[in-house]
Amino acid sequence: MPQLGDDMGSVSDFIESEEGHERALAAFMQWDYVEGQIKGDGYDFIANDTSKIEAKFDWGSINTGNHFLEFSQTSGSGGWQPSGHSLSAQQADFWVVINEDWLRIYRMEELNAFVVENRESFEVKQSRTGINNNRKGQYAKAYLIPFVFLDSIAFLKMPNPVQRFQS
Repeated sequence: MPQLGDDMGSVSDFIESEEGHERALAAFMQWDYVEGQIKGDGYDFIANDTSKIEAKFDWGSINTGNHFLEFSQTSGSGGWQPSGHSLSAQQADFWVVINEDWLRIYRMEELNAFVVENRESFEVKQSRTGINNNRKGQYAKAYLIPFVFLDSIAFLKMPNPVQRFQS
């Protein structure tokens, strides 16, 4: 049984905190929050027009100026598996990135084309264990994409309406 402060406790706290952010965003944007999400689901919300939307609360990007566009992760069973953008690219219509200052919305088709066209120039970064409450031995790979480039394809950029909860 996990105890407070154990890896599982911090993971569940992180998930609960992020779910709170997602629900706050859904309320503000008047989107339906997708209940019962499981690993492999590529979107978090459904808009009134039935568009599917994936949101990433990339809080660290406020310090780096880069979006951590995750595309693969280890799952503890060894090897890399598709995650993040790799899953959403085929399932979602929009990709949302939020940090303390900004909410940015991208049309998935445009984001996908941008990534394909420019990925050779992006730095590929592997996370360290324990980041975003990853379990020991769990890592993520992502493209680090400067917002100065991503902003050129943003469908919408507005001040962030979601207050960050500290867990």
